[in-house]
Amino acid sequence: PPRSTLFPYTTLFRSQQGASVIDRTHFGGDFAVADRNESKIFPDGSSLVRVEEIPWTPWVMEGTEFKLLYINRAHAMFTALIRMPPNLETPDHHHFGEAHAYVLEGEFSYEYGTMHTKDYIVEAGGITHKPTIGPDGATFFTIFFGGLGGVGADGLPEGGITDCNEMYRLAAANGAADHLPAPPYQEVTAGGN
Repeated sequence: PPRSTLFPYTTLFRSQQGASVIDRTHFGGDFAVADRNESKIFPDGSSLVRVEEIPWTPWVMEGTEFKLLYINRAHAMFTALIRMPPNLETPDHHHFGEAHAYVLEGEFSYEYGTMHTKDYIVEAGGITHKPTIGPDGATFFTIFFGGLGGVGADGLPEGGITDCNEMYRLAAANGAADHLPAPPYQEVTAGGN
């Protein structure tokens, strides 16, 4: 089969049985594929997440839950499915970086209008807002940069930050982070040595 000119390290073709086949020679020939129900991080850094196998984890807003799909600590970024119950009026919260959301089911409303199923929105970093979830609840695919946090009476951010490390901690405590890289370990010694 011909090599792809766009992806020179991978040969993709259709076998006689119709299944995709991957040339594993770039990875020393021992590139193990994932089983049907297995999420996996591959040697080249690619990830496959079997979303249905991940349990829902309670999130920071009461009654909400999430499935953490991916984290990139170098960019303070995480992707997640977030599910919110019907008629939830979220507390004021602050976005430290951009937040992207694609509405999979349901709707929510705030100062920009109502976002319906199949709508996509990018919320700018540095904003504070308070969405209200619609009568059927809502489920989103989200990408967060920098995380989010609470807002004080003065309208300024206060309290903890829900960033990629906090999301990982919550998911790991629920047994829902085995498909993600653990935080880097840094040994701490007395006297700063």
